[in-house]
Amino acid sequence: MGTDDVIAAFTPSMTGETPLYEQVSSFFKQRIRSGALQPGDKIPPETALSAELGISRTTIRQAMDVLVSEGLIVRQRGRGSFVASPKMRRPLNHLYNFTENMRELGAEPESIVLDCAVEPASPELEQKLELPQRQKRVFRLRRLRCADTTPILLEDTCIPYYLCPGIEQIDFASHSLYQTLSGRYELNLHHATETIEAILIGADDARLLDCTTPAPGYRITRTSRLDTGLVYEYTESVTNAERCMFQMELYSSNAGAKNPAAIERRVSL
Repeated sequence: MGTDDVIAAFTPSMTGETPLYEQVSSFFKQRIRSGALQPGDKIPPETALSAELGISRTTIRQAMDVLVSEGLIVRQRGRGSFVASPKMRRPLNHLYNFTENMRELGAEPESIVLDCAVEPASPELEQKLELPQRQKRVFRLRRLRCADTTPILLEDTCIPYYLCPGIEQIDFASHSLYQTLSGRYELNLHHATETIEAILIGADDARLLDCTTPAPGYRITRTSRLDTGLVYEYTESVTNAERCMFQMELYSSNAGAKNPAAIERRVSL
């Protein structure tokens, strides 16, 4: 079914209580989520929609703004509006697991191991991991995380090796890192501090993430601690902003204080 056929199936109600722009945006949401409109399909120009539906162009623009804000369509200068590719919606209000998150979204997760080794920690990494004086080695795991074969996240994780000896022998293309740390080494993530920074993705990372360069992206750094307070993970990740959005639920300070596993969120301007 083409875009014109989809539009022909919509008849706005001029007498109902729902505002016209909400009717239009809801109609497009339903068609996009049902698959009637596919990623890359072009949305008719606002002037054409206005004429076809008998609705003012201002109302059409308001409806399109809603779809853009929700990541369902994208505007391209000089070309028009198109149905966007599905984005990974990453929650920020609880401790995050890529594999579980992808399955919740109905996507098949995949991890491609780029590097898996035990190596000396740099002075900067020693400080970040708060390594003991005689324990300066780290286990480094660098992976490309994919959803339905689409690259989503380039992830570089370092863990103090004294906490997980022998872990480099495990195939993390098919095993979960967190499940391994929890089940084999009894290391349970208790608290994480994350920083999310807007960046332009460099050429090397863009090649792995299969995106043009320079592309808008996010750099995510995470420091995780055990319930004893020991740092046991430092991770830097890069993701394409066109494939990922961040979602957070906000509570009052009193409500947040009741959740000891809350992620600390910082925004730098």
